[in-house]
Amino acid sequence: MKAPWSPFSALKCLLCTALLAAASARAEPACWAASVMEEVSSAGPIGQAAFRPLHAAMDTLEQMLRSNPGLLALPEVRLRFKREVMESLDPLTMPYQAVAHAQGFGPKTWGRGPCDVSPQAAERIGARAGISIFINTPAATLNRWLHDDELVTYLEGDPTPSFQGWPTYRECAVIGPGRRLPWIAVTVGEMLALYEREQQRRIADWDRRHANAMKPFDLAAAERQAEQIRPLNAQAADSLLLGARQRKSKEAMYHAQLAKGRQMLVSELDDLRATRAAMAPDRLAEPYRLGNGKHRLPNASDAGRPLKRIVKLDRQFPWDGRHRARIQLITVCARQLTGNPDYHPPMRDAVDALDFARLAALLN
Repeated sequence: MKAPWSPFSALKCLLCTALLAAASARAEPACWAASVMEEVSSAGPIGQAAFRPLHAAMDTLEQMLRSNPGLLALPEVRLRFKREVMESLDPLTMPYQAVAHAQGFGPKTWGRGPCDVSPQAAERIGARAGISIFINTPAATLNRWLHDDELVTYLEGDPTPSFQGWPTYRECAVIGPGRRLPWIAVTVGEMLALYEREQQRRIADWDRRHANAMKPFDLAAAERQAEQIRPLNAQAADSLLLGARQRKSKEAMYHAQLAKGRQMLVSELDDLRATRAAMAPDRLAEPYRLGNGKHRLPNASDAGRPLKRIVKLDRQFPWDGRHRARIQLITVCARQLTGNPDYHPPMRDAVDALDFARLAALLN
């Protein structure tokens, strides 16, 4: 005899189906979706002959990453390789930049095929884990900070445990010639000078915005205008005259308020100059670190805690701007995802399995 239908049995079936689907997704081994490549980059069509050395290097990277046991062990993802070529920060003196991404995408990005990844969903949702290898990208681990025409500064990435002995920041190992970094510290003197220039620009901007407001109001002209329109509209003339006289009566107080605001800006500039003038040359030459004191300099409250350095790109780094597809810097970024117990072990294994000597050998 057939068991009678009940809402409870139907709910059980739905739950079983959902659990089986989830278990199936978890059990599905990582597979590689079709590789993608941006056809047109900021440096032009990505297939052009000028980029061949970069593509040859990325072919090597793809071969290394496709067989990486850590990536293949990532749970509940479909892997995808993507390559890009970009224009450099300074086309006159630096080579092209490129990046190879080997990333794992979760079920919400999967397409209908057995190992499809939807480009739109991947773009919208992003990858769960993976490795990105940047070529000739000096700011890959940096965050742009204050800048003007004379100085561009960056927040240096926090040092993190080394990947196989290489200098590592924000879980990105920097592979440069002779282990050289492409950035150097901004000095205290340079940073205070940048603050000074910035304050001078604030004062100049204040002067432009308040130039008309600081001019004396011509009450006599307003009174003449009121008398001209009085024959046509006496009420409008009285209103104009009242407003003009009220404005003139408050003018001194308003100008005093404006002058006070400007003086605050000038005082800040004077203090910056005095601070810099009072420092010894060796103090001005020290690396600038972000603190909680005046002008973001460290004070007593910062004692004993790590402070972020402000850095700039090293102009003496031996970039080759003539041979623009030359590989001079490689940055390997692999977030360890320590907060996710399912992803941390395979990502750690992925980094351990990388052949950093082979990566370093790509430097030309």
